[in-house]
Order: sequence, then C-alpha cells, then structure tokens
Amino acid sequence: MNLLSGVEQIKQLPVDRQRRFERFSRTQYRYRVLPLFADVYLIIAFIGTLLFLAGQLSHSVEPPVFAGYLLYTGVLTALILAHRFTRLRRAAPLVVYLVFINMATFSYLGYIGAGAAIAPVVGLFFFISSVGIITLSLKHTSIILAANLILLVLATAVTVPTDQVVTVLIGVITNWLILMCLVVSPLSAWFFSKFLRNLLALQFLLRDRNRQLSRALQTLEATEDKLAQEQKHQALSHMAKGLLHEITNPLNCAIQAVDFSAAINRNPDVAEALDDAASHQHRIAEIVSDLIEFSRPAPDHGPEAVTLDKLVQTALRFCRHQLQGTAVTTQIPAGLSVACFPSPLIQVFVNLLMNASSAIRAASPARPQIRITAAATEAVTSITVRDNGKGIDSSDLQRLTDPFFSTSETPDNLGLGLSICHTIMRHHRGAMKIASEPGQWTEVILELPRHIDGPDKSTRPPN
Repeated sequence: MNLLSGVEQIKQLPVDRQRRFERFSRTQYRYRVLPLFADVYLIIAFIGTLLFLAGQLSHSVEPPVFAGYLLYTGVLTALILAHRFTRLRRAAPLVVYLVFINMATFSYLGYIGAGAAIAPVVGLFFFISSVGIITLSLKHTSIILAANLILLVLATAVTVPTDQVVTVLIGVITNWLILMCLVVSPLSAWFFSKFLRNLLALQFLLRDRNRQLSRALQTLEATEDKLAQEQKHQALSHMAKGLLHEITNPLNCAIQAVDFSAAINRNPDVAEALDDAASHQHRIAEIVSDLIEFSRPAPDHGPEAVTLDKLVQTALRFCRHQLQGTAVTTQIPAGLSVACFPSPLIQVFVNLLMNASSAIRAASPARPQIRITAAATEAVTSITVRDNGKGIDSSDLQRLTDPFFSTSETPDNLGLGLSICHTIMRHHRGAMKIASEPGQWTEVILELPRHIDGPDKSTRPPN
C-alpha cells in the first residue's frame, strides 16, 4: 500500500466519513503526535545543553558567561517539566515558541557580545531547522523563521556600524550551514505534515475496515446461530406434523365414540359430561387443524382470498396462553377478506400479539388490553393492533424492523420477529407502520392491497 495514498483514499469516502477522519486527525495531532514530537525534541535539546555545559567546564569560562549558560539551562528544564506535567502539553505548538524565545534570547545576546560572530547563533539555526518536524506546520515554521530573521537584523544593527549591517547579514545568511537550516525548515514542515497525514489516513482506513469486519463477523455469527435454530425448528416442524397426524386419527375415533355415547345415552348427568367432553375434543381438533395448516409450506399457487376474522381468530388461539388476563377485542367488518398467503400472515399476527403481550407484562397496566380493528377501502385493507403496554422510545422506532435489533433484554430474543414481519408484508406488497407513546401504548398498522396480481413466486413470503 502506497504510504502517500491515504488522503486520496479518504477523498473517495462518503462526506460523513471524511468528517470523521478530520476529527480523528485533529485529535491525533493535538493529543499524541505534537506532544510526543515536542517531548523528543526537548530531551534532545536538554542532552545537548548538558554536553555543551560539560565542554565549557573543561575550558576557562568567565563566571558571568557561565552563569548565563546555567540560567538558559534552568529555563529549558522548567519548560520540560511544564510540558510534561501541565496543560502546556495540549497547547501545541506553544512550547516550541517558548523554547525559541529562550534560545533566541541567549543566542543573540551571545551574538551581540561576540561582535556579530556566527558561532553563538549556530545552535539557534539548528533548532530552527527542526521546527518543521516538531510543529508539522508550514504556518508556524514560517512565523518562527520570520521572527528569527527580524531578531537577526535587530541584533546585527545593534552590533555593527550602520554601513556594515547589510554586508554582515548577507555573510550570515549565505553561510552554507545557516542557509541549509533556513531551507530545510519549511521543506521538512511540508513533507512531514503530508507524510504524517497520509499515515493517519491509512490508520483511520484500517481502523474503519476493522470495525466493518467486526460488525460483519458479529452479524455472521448471529446469522449462523439463527440458521442453527432454524434447522432445529425445521426438524421439530417435521416431527410435529407427523405427531399432529398421529393425534388426528385417535382423536377422530374418540369424537365418534363420544358422539355415539351421547346418541344412546338417556342419563342427563352423563349427557352433560359427554357434551363437555365433545366440546373439548372439538377444541383439540380445531387446534390440531390450525397447527397443520400453519406448518404447511408456501403453496405453489398465488395468494388466495381469506376471511380476515378467520386469520385473526387462528392467531388468537395460538396465543391463548400468553394472552391470559388480557382483554382482547376485535372490530373486523363481517365478511371482510384479504388476498394473502394465509400461513405467513398468521405468523405476522402471532408475532404482533406476542410482542403486545410482552409489552403489557412489562408495564403491568391496571386493565391490560389489546384492540384489533380493521377497515377497508377500494384499494387497501388496514389492520391495526394496539396495546396499552410500556410503549417504545422514539429513538428505537426507526430501528425496530432492522435485523437483530431488539428492545427486549431476553437472551434468546434475536430481534428478528419484526424484521420477518416486515419482509412478509413487503412480499404481500403491503406496508407495516409502527407508532407509540412511551409508557402508554403501541400501535402497529398493517396495510394490504385488496388484490395481489398473479401467482408470481417472487412475491411469495418466506415461511
């Protein structure tokens, strides 16, 4: 991967991710890169100063001059400590300016004392040559360069006669070492800022792709778990269908026996017991019939017209146990039919009723109730399922039909129920809308077209 291609790759990202990169790069510059570079430079400057003092001690130096060196070292030490333990560390590149002022003060005092000799300012110009690397900014490098040249002119004007100022300045600036330092400083600022920005761009892209891969892996793992559960459900479904058929035969025999017993019985008490037995047997037969119908795969033919109230009553029988203690009312026009695939649409109703029951248990209202209403126009049939449960936060409403999103804290809830319902409604060429008032109610509106054209398999919902 080209180290200088990071920014070009960032430019190809969407605008929001480009903004994220800008925030990321600013944070890295301010809190990591610039403080680290300043630390390294301060340590190098301090070590160089100590070596210089050691060299001066080995030679005869006048006490006032050596005292000046000690003062300079003390100021540099104070700046190092301040940069390490105070807010100065986050005020980059303020410490660079402070070091420059300290170094320039003592360098130009020595320059003036030495009669405009170059030696006292060589260290200052070495510092300036590294300013571009420390600040990573052409702007700040240019400011320090300009300030240094102004000080050089002022110090020269104070030191030499007026008619020699220009000559001395030219001699200083054209010195190969000084000139190299002046040229290297802005070039290094431009190059290293560009280089580091590209490195940060590559780091951002790598982290971004790692996050995407991590999310994809989590989704894959959740999908694998779901597929494993689906395989179990399919196996159980095959077993259940076999068991249901096995139950049907003896159940029919038992119903016939009870009917025969009722026909020949003359005892009123026995007749009442036989009637109760027959009622419960017919209820069992009805449940078994519903389960067999519900477990059938999607038919090869297209949608069929089914009475809406029949579908709702079937779903209510499936959820009878979960809805105990909840008042369920239905207001569905008599004879209202919908063009649908019955089994998947029953699955939608079952899921909505189970969600409503769960929300009601979480809220524990004084009068738990679920109301199912329906209305039809020439083009659309609308079915509304409303409960007085705990409601849904507005921030969650837009995500309810996202796969694997759930407001339930139940570990085995994968958050696929409403997503599957949304898919089923889409295959019916319908829509599902959800509204809620947190702590008060939730309302789900299903809209189905009155007619679904043709038996196109692409419109057939999943089982």
